[in-house]
Amino acid sequence: MITTSHVWLRRSATPMAIAAIPAILFILLFVFYAGWTIWTSFTDLALLGRKSVNPNFVWFDNYIRLVTRDGFLASVWTTTVFTFFSAIVGQCGIGLLLAILLKNSRFKLKSVVEFAILFGWLAPDVVAAFMWNAFASSDGMINVMILQPLGFEKVNLLNEYAIEVVIIANIWKGTAWSYLLFSAALDTVSKEVIEAAYMDGANALQRLRHVLLPLLRAQIATNLLFVTIWTYAFFSLIYALTGGGPGRETEVLSIYMYKQAFDVGKLGYGSAVAIAMMLIVGVLSVFYVRQSKDQTK
Repeated sequence: MITTSHVWLRRSATPMAIAAIPAILFILLFVFYAGWTIWTSFTDLALLGRKSVNPNFVWFDNYIRLVTRDGFLASVWTTTVFTFFSAIVGQCGIGLLLAILLKNSRFKLKSVVEFAILFGWLAPDVVAAFMWNAFASSDGMINVMILQPLGFEKVNLLNEYAIEVVIIANIWKGTAWSYLLFSAALDTVSKEVIEAAYMDGANALQRLRHVLLPLLRAQIATNLLFVTIWTYAFFSLIYALTGGGPGRETEVLSIYMYKQAFDVGKLGYGSAVAIAMMLIVGVLSVFYVRQSKDQTK
């Protein structure tokens, strides 16, 4: 049987090698552009002008500018606030809550809620941005159907509460992932464990805190890892909705990087922002992985 398998491997070696070529090319392309971005971050390469043809090697000047200028540090804070409230508290927290509440709910109610959150997840970011722009504008649905009937004046929510609108829009857009992951995780929890806690006199909150959450720690850590990475580098919905404004209120790191690289034309500095963002996400990823390993021991 071993000899037969070796014969099969020898006969299939060429087709397998040919099939692996696209994957190998993709990996090489990824490594090339990653290396190019790192090299560019140490230069003053520009999008236009003389520096676009003959850039100079400036060593760590771009990275020094990151910590000495308010634009980058302000974007880091905005991105951190956006990620914490929209990904950690919003998507992960609401996704877990919905999964728990809908686990034993009636089929019709569960179907309606699942359709609503899945629609947000499947809608393209640009379409979602136009929808939320229509909701939050001065003549939008929130003003016409909620605020004005209650006697409040019109409010342009995208000007007055831009970061809050962006956070809520992203929660609506991405909660489905967390909900589906936690719904699948809850199906693996033994009913006997929950019933035993109930028989011991534990109320609903105690069963959640002392039984369900400890059993779901690995899934929670995994979900936090993914939603944090995705949200920290999120771009399309925010850019289409606010463009980083008003002012710099919603200028997260991805938008700050885009503006510095393509609007201002400083590709070298924009590459440094990209590397810094990658390092921040890398540190967060290591933290989550370590937490996940500690919890499984």
